[in-house]
Amino acid sequence: MLGRRSLPGLALVAVAFGGALADRPAGAQPGGGPAPHGSESEPPEDDPSASVSALPSAAPSVVPAVPSGNPRTIPFRDGMLRLPGGRFTMGSADPKSPPNERPIHVEMVTPFWIDKTEVTVSAYRDCVDKHACKPPARSSAMCTYDLADPLLPVSCVHWSDADAFCRAAMKRLPREAEWEFAARGATKSRFPWGGNASNCAVAATLLTDATGRSCAGKKPSRVGAHPMGASLFGVLDLAGNVEEWTSDWYSESLAGGAAPAAGASHVLRGGGWLSPPSMSRTTSRNWGSSLEAGPNVGFRCARDDG
Repeated sequence: MLGRRSLPGLALVAVAFGGALADRPAGAQPGGGPAPHGSESEPPEDDPSASVSALPSAAPSVVPAVPSGNPRTIPFRDGMLRLPGGRFTMGSADPKSPPNERPIHVEMVTPFWIDKTEVTVSAYRDCVDKHACKPPARSSAMCTYDLADPLLPVSCVHWSDADAFCRAAMKRLPREAEWEFAARGATKSRFPWGGNASNCAVAATLLTDATGRSCAGKKPSRVGAHPMGASLFGVLDLAGNVEEWTSDWYSESLAGGAAPAAGASHVLRGGGWLSPPSMSRTTSRNWGSSLEAGPNVGFRCARDDG
């Protein structure tokens, strides 16, 4: 049955902060995600149990990736980066990875632009003030729109509202393949920064896969607050902070490489501040229904080149 992958520790966060994490359609049940290993040792390549250090001040564990882009040469304009596109292998080849990350297949992405950061409360409020966007759902006390910090990523946004914001800005939501390319390029990196593991210095996630405590405390970090977690192209916050909507309908399998033409849910990528670090890997996939509007969910925009 189609279901949102289970997020270990998320229920503890909900109890601790007294708010609903997300709206879900009636009858929806969590899916069976991988059981946390509880180890902070460096995992083998593409191991979905890669976890975060419990010490927020710890230095990131980084294994340099073979670059397919140089942030110094990536064009930047109006808050967006121009990614060169190219051929890459999408998905995970690790047999321990969740079924929805398989099978691997080759994707070809044409050059495109993508927001360097997630859409902020300030940017979204401007859209609301211009009557081009609806205010976000108030599904939780942890929703960022009313937290009086314009630099937080906007959260609690339905897919349709995220789509409307991007269209009002003459942009669009990124395709799932574009999102993964922005996170890893043509490398096999498990995390956007090219490392084998995550910690609080590079991404705002739960401390480990087996805890309800978040690196970010009681709200996500301001956008761009983790520059060491940038992807090889210089895109920020692709891991953690808020899960990000993509334009694609969700499918449990990557077989064929073609996105469904219709469906019941859309793809979420990157994990968030209330997600275990294993959900912030470059190949991790999640889904959200049309009712999804929780404090762990936000977005960024993209647009075609030219």
